[in-house]
Amino acid sequence: MTRDEFWTAPRGDYASRCRTFLEYAVAANEETGKGALVSQIARLELGRGPIDEDAIRAALAFVDARHDCADFVVACLLRILYQYVNSPLLAPDLLDAIQRTVRGFKYWIVDPGDEMMCFWSENHQLGFWANEYLAGQLYPDAIFANTGETGRWHMARARPKVLRWLDLKARVGFAEWDSNTYHRVNVQNLTNLVDYAADEDVALKAAMLLDLIFFDMAVDSFRGVFGSSHGRSYPPGNTSGRREGTSALQKIAWGMGSFGDPNHDAALGLATSRRYRVARTIEALAQHLPEELENREHQGLAIEEAAAYGLNLSDLDQAMLLWESGKLAAHRIEASLALAERFCSHRFNVVIRPYAEAVLGTYRALAARGTPYDGDLDRTALRPVDKYTYRTPDYQLSCAQDYRKGLPGYQQHIWQATLGPDAIVFSLHRGSASDESYKYWVGRFPRAAQYKNVLVALYDIPAQPLPGPKTVIPPEAGGNAMPSVGPAEEELLPRTVAWFPRDAFDEVVERSGWVMARKGQGYIALRSQQPTQWSAHGVFKGEGLVAEGRRNVWICQMGREAADGPFADWVDRIAAAKVSFGDLAVVYEAPGVGQVRFAWEGPLTVDRRNVPLHGYPRFDNPYCCAPFGSARYEITHGSHRLVLDFAIPRREESGPA
Repeated sequence: MTRDEFWTAPRGDYASRCRTFLEYAVAANEETGKGALVSQIARLELGRGPIDEDAIRAALAFVDARHDCADFVVACLLRILYQYVNSPLLAPDLLDAIQRTVRGFKYWIVDPGDEMMCFWSENHQLGFWANEYLAGQLYPDAIFANTGETGRWHMARARPKVLRWLDLKARVGFAEWDSNTYHRVNVQNLTNLVDYAADEDVALKAAMLLDLIFFDMAVDSFRGVFGSSHGRSYPPGNTSGRREGTSALQKIAWGMGSFGDPNHDAALGLATSRRYRVARTIEALAQHLPEELENREHQGLAIEEAAAYGLNLSDLDQAMLLWESGKLAAHRIEASLALAERFCSHRFNVVIRPYAEAVLGTYRALAARGTPYDGDLDRTALRPVDKYTYRTPDYQLSCAQDYRKGLPGYQQHIWQATLGPDAIVFSLHRGSASDESYKYWVGRFPRAAQYKNVLVALYDIPAQPLPGPKTVIPPEAGGNAMPSVGPAEEELLPRTVAWFPRDAFDEVVERSGWVMARKGQGYIALRSQQPTQWSAHGVFKGEGLVAEGRRNVWICQMGREAADGPFADWVDRIAAAKVSFGDLAVVYEAPGVGQVRFAWEGPLTVDRRNVPLHGYPRFDNPYCCAPFGSARYEITHGSHRLVLDFAIPRREESGPA
C-alpha cells in the first residue's frame, strides 16, 4: 500500500502528488478488501480494473434512498458519467443504473418525494444546485423521473441559483467560515462545475472561487494543518491534522499534509480534474514560511444585510443563502417557519422544526417574564466573523475575535494553537456530559481575543438554563437526524476544558500554574485562572485539562527558539511573569509582548493600545488586501501574480511556470 506520510515541508510537484493520491486510494481499497466509490473512480482514472461493481451499486442504493449527504455521492456519480462514460471498465448495465439514479434524484427542497436530506446549509445548497445543473446539461431532453420535467428545465432552474451562490461567496466569504469539514464539499462541487459546465461564466467563476478557498486555506494553515478557527468543525478533525478534511487537499495543492481518508471525494476531484489546477501563485505562497505572517479577514453576511446585497428574504432560494446566519433569530424565526411551509422536506420537519419551535418558545417565555430578547439564541447560527491568524515557521495561533460571547454554540471552533499535526491546543466549554458527538461539542462561547502570539479566552457559564419548552423529539428522529435540545434543556456544565495531548510534544513543563510545552523549535504556554487537573479521556475521549468553575480565564502564549531563545529560558520568563486575575478579567505582563488587558467588557489592550477586534477587511495579509464586499482580488507573492475579478469575470495569472 502507498504509505500516507504527513509532509510538514513541501514535496513533489503538482502532477506527481495527484498521481500519488490516486495510487493511495486504489491501494487502500485493495488492502482493506472493502469497496468504496472514490476508490473505483480512481481505478477508472488509472485504467486499472477490475472495478468493484458492488461498491458503486451500494452508492446508488444510498442515493436512491435519499439519505443525508446523498448529494455528495451524486457529485461523484456525475464525475463518472462525464469523464469515464466510455471506459471499458464500466459494464453497460451498471452505466444504465448510474444514469437512472442521477435522473431520478430529488434535486431541490420543493420537489416531491420523501427524503432525509439536508438542503439548507451552505455547502448542501451548492451541492444540490451544481448537481442539478450538471445533470440537466448532460441529459437535456430526458425526463427526470422525480419531477417529470426535462433535463433542460432542471438546468435552467439551477443556473441562476449556482451563479448567485458563486457571486455572493466571492464577495462575502462563507457562513461556514474556513470549515475543515465543509470546504471539502465545496471543493468537490466547484471542481465539477469547472470541469463540466459548458457555460463559461459558471466554469470560470467556480475556478476563481476555488482559488479563493485555497488562498484562504494557505494563509490560515501551518505546514499542512488547517489550524484556523472554523465555522463548522467535527472531532476528530479538530484534534489532529491527520484526520481533518482539508489535509488531503493541501497535500495535493502544495505538498504539505496527509491524504487520510482514501475515499476523499474532493481530493479525487482535484486529482482527476482536466480543467482546474490550484494556481501556481497560491501554491508558491502556501510554501512560503516567513518569520511572521499576520492575516486578518472578515467572512459571512448577517441576515439583516440581505437587502444591501440585493437578496429578497421572501424568496425561498434567496432567503436560503442567509439562513445559516440568522434564520432563528428573534426577529426572523416566525418568518422562517412560515417560509418553511413551502418546503417538501421530511428531514426539516424531523430535525429543524422541533428545535425551532423550542427556540421560539424561549423567546415567548422571556417576553412573558418582561425580559424580551431581540438577539439570536440559535446555537447553530453562523453570524459574520472577524478572524485573526498569526503564524511563524514554528507555530500558528488563530482566533475568531470576540465572537458571540456567552451564547450557545454548536460546531464552531473558536481558537486553536498549532505546532504540528498532533500538537494542537485549544479550550472550550463542553456541551453534554454524556455526548461527545459533533452536535454538542461546544457549550457556551467564550469571549476570546488575540494579539500576535498571545490569546485570552474568558468564560461565563450561567447557572440556570433559559425558560421555555423542551424540544419535542419526533418518533422518526435518530442517528444524525436528531433535533438539538432547546435552550431550556442546556446542561450548562460548571467547567471548562482544554485539549492538550502531552504525548504530541517533545517536552512538557508545569510551573506557577502554567503548562508549557515544546514541539521542535516551537513553544506553547497555557494557564487557567481556575485550578486544573489532567484527564486522560475527558476531552473528546482524549487527554486534556479540566478546570472546575463557571467563570474562568484561559491564557495562551506562543514562542519559538529563533525569537525567544532556549526553551528552558523561555519557561523561566513565562513562569515569572505577573498575572492578575479579576472577575472575568485579566492583566498579563506577557514576556516579549507587553501588558495585555482583557475583560468581559471593553477592548483588548496591549501596553494600553487598543487592538481592533472587529471591522476587518475581507483579507488583510502580505499577499492580498481586499475590502469586504469586493469582487476583485489581486494576490501576489514575489514574481507571482493572480488577479480574480468576478465582475467581468476574469482569472489572470502571471509569473514563473
